[in-house]
Amino acid sequence: MFALDVKRLTKAYDATTVLAGVDIQLAAGEVLCILGPNGAGKTTFISAILGLIKADSGEINLFGELQQGSTRSRALRQQLGVMMQIGNLSANLTVFEQCDLFSSYYVHGYSATELVALAGLEAHSQQRFGRLSGGQKQRLLFALALAAKPNLVFLDEPTLGMDVEARRALWQQVQQLKQQGVAVVLTTHYLEEAEQLADRITVLNQGVVVASGSPAELKALTHYKVIQCESTLTDQALLTLPGVQHLQREHSLCILHSSHAECTVKALLLADDSVRQLEIRSVGLEQAFLQLTQNDTTHKEHAA
Repeated sequence: MFALDVKRLTKAYDATTVLAGVDIQLAAGEVLCILGPNGAGKTTFISAILGLIKADSGEINLFGELQQGSTRSRALRQQLGVMMQIGNLSANLTVFEQCDLFSSYYVHGYSATELVALAGLEAHSQQRFGRLSGGQKQRLLFALALAAKPNLVFLDEPTLGMDVEARRALWQQVQQLKQQGVAVVLTTHYLEEAEQLADRITVLNQGVVVASGSPAELKALTHYKVIQCESTLTDQALLTLPGVQHLQREHSLCILHSSHAECTVKALLLADDSVRQLEIRSVGLEQAFLQLTQNDTTHKEHAA
């Protein structure tokens, strides 16, 4: 049984289709990252799963239970944790008071003291929410999303506003959730975060799933490799090498995108025997994401 099983989910606002037949499955102890440009349908997708909006058609199964409309049972809500991108709390309640309030909502959840510790805000437990920094607010919202000791957690841009140290600490907490068998749905604009945390990445673009797989599988979908070197060849000569799709220069370095890296390198070495600092590497997740989400016109302009 999947923690989450979504089939053919659709949602439109007036004449604008936001979700167009989305299928997603998520098992216990798995981290699924949903990537997509702004307006791709990520927040609408999560809102439909949580019952915040009603989908037009399709099926949403949570822990094997088919959801009807936008209602969710109390028993089911006790199994869910949610941290939405735009989250806010009463500015006048202290950190401890917020945690005490959320702890009271759940029968078998964390105590207020445990939630303060999860947020790493013991030294700020008597500080009012409105006086916390942006990163501290995110840490508290993350802890409150875990108040129920949930089996399925939705994290929408959880590390927004955090410094590097706090972000990596939260990554460790997500890894711990996974080890405990908790299923996690994550959205983020930090592609390094997706690569570090996700077992699978689903890419949404204009309401459609355009790719799904592990970070390594998504990077393998790109049609080029990156060749970096120092060369005496002119830009025109470099662009005429077999397989070269794109050229850029960074100081003394030439950076080539090639669809046939081996052929490019052989021709490069024949044309310039003084090549230095030669390096060939696969593309990163950022390049893969851009290639998957840009339209055909953009791709042709980029390739040209």
